[in-house]
Amino acid sequence: MSQLEASAPERTRVALVNDYEIVLRGLEAMLRPFRDRIEVVELDVEENPDEPVDVALFDTYGHPRLGLDRVADLARSPHVRAVAVYTWSFAPERFDAARAAGARGVLAKSMSAEALVEALQQIGRQEEFVSARFGRSVRQPWPGHDLGLTLREGEVALFLAQGLRNRDIASALWVSENTVKTHLKSIFQKTAVRSRAEAIVRISRDASFSPKRHEHRGATEPSKRSPKGTHPSR
Repeated sequence: MSQLEASAPERTRVALVNDYEIVLRGLEAMLRPFRDRIEVVELDVEENPDEPVDVALFDTYGHPRLGLDRVADLARSPHVRAVAVYTWSFAPERFDAARAAGARGVLAKSMSAEALVEALQQIGRQEEFVSARFGRSVRQPWPGHDLGLTLREGEVALFLAQGLRNRDIASALWVSENTVKTHLKSIFQKTAVRSRAEAIVRISRDASFSPKRHEHRGATEPSKRSPKGTHPSR
């Protein structure tokens, strides 16, 4: 081993966690240019890591109340050294609840890819990190933002495009079917469509719903690795 190789810092081993593959693909692509510092070990769709990781980065997209039950489950995993919550918004009064659930970090999605990598490395060293950017304007718009959709409408639209029925969307978001119907009505109006089929086509053509939308410059095509627990056709 050369002296340069011996002095090179070890990469932080990270598992990306969420219930939907499309969410993880975009996050994986954003981190790919930093593979010399971050090793994305696996994408965990509805499952916990199978391999030892320094950080499980839990994307809360589709999870109400930060998905703290999921955070606690990850924190109990023998393969996870630390859990980081990755979210669009966060109320300061929730810090204690997040820590109690086992989160070592709470990271804002407005962070640049470089800042996210630095935070993951810090958490991987067993240090705590809480983003200071919550409450500021978000530079990285959520899926559906280009169409004028709210964050929650964007979530509903994403699940609609994946073929989920109203009751499945309601279950995923912990809301009633009537609430889902209200969001769908708004989505139809904002996208100028009159049916679910037309809405799915419109959503699939919008770049903000693409996993590549938030890739860091210089990222290559997503890998062909199949995430565990990918949703079956519904």
